[in-house]
Amino acid sequence: MPLGWWWQRYRKFFQLALAVILLITAISLFNREKDRLFLPETALRSALAPVQGFVQGVSDRFKGMLAGIVELQELREENQRLREELERREFVYSLLLEVRAENTRLLKLINFKETIPQYDTLAARIIAREPGNWYNTVTINKGTRDGVQVNMPVITHGGLVGRVSSVTSRQAEVLLLLDQRSAVGGMLQRTRETGIVRGFAGEEETLRMIYLPRDAEVQIGDNVVTSGLGGIFPKGLLIGTVAEVKTEEYGLAQYAVIEAAADFEHLEEVLVILSSQDEGAAGGEAGEEPEE
Repeated sequence: MPLGWWWQRYRKFFQLALAVILLITAISLFNREKDRLFLPETALRSALAPVQGFVQGVSDRFKGMLAGIVELQELREENQRLREELERREFVYSLLLEVRAENTRLLKLINFKETIPQYDTLAARIIAREPGNWYNTVTINKGTRDGVQVNMPVITHGGLVGRVSSVTSRQAEVLLLLDQRSAVGGMLQRTRETGIVRGFAGEEETLRMIYLPRDAEVQIGDNVVTSGLGGIFPKGLLIGTVAEVKTEEYGLAQYAVIEAAADFEHLEEVLVILSSQDEGAAGGEAGEEPEE
């Protein structure tokens, strides 16, 4: 294409570029330090001062914008790093809280174990739970290789939990007191009246002491312990306290609603009684209702 066509098409661009080059050259020349300025240089500097200020302002703003972008990126990276660090610390803090809670529970269990030297006990952790409307069982992480056998009593620092109902080499199933198949010989600690403590899982009154004589002296707050009759549970293990006293349907006997001493809602660690020095634990006497 002819040169004239290029000039006509890009004339304004070339003119603008030339003007910018001349302007920058003039500014650089007049910005040099001189001992003496001539009148034309003074006049030109005065005329170019606004333009120079505008260019300098645009340059400063552009630099500030670039610095702001860099700083914003650095802040984002720092924010992400801090967020990850916070999440890591929260995770570690949660683990520490769990360890602390476990240590507290184990300390209570150890202290309780020291108060019952007459029993040879084994600590176990609950690893599964199978609650239902009628049945309540848990699985512990100890079995026959640890000395656990069927019908061994299971307790916690609060009180009686239940008995071992089945066992394998590494695990055992524990039938809780609340289960409707459970029956334990019980005794009012204050009056020595005996009865049977049964579970009523799925009903409003989950634990009752039945077969109490109609004239038995029962008061709210009385402690109920194992009677030692039946050959499974040693005598004197705390079952719970009397919460309410009621008369049977035909008025021939009364029963007590029992508030369990063990916290069945938050069971995590338990003690299995492997053996007992109490002769009543091996007496094999009648009195504990047969378990279905």
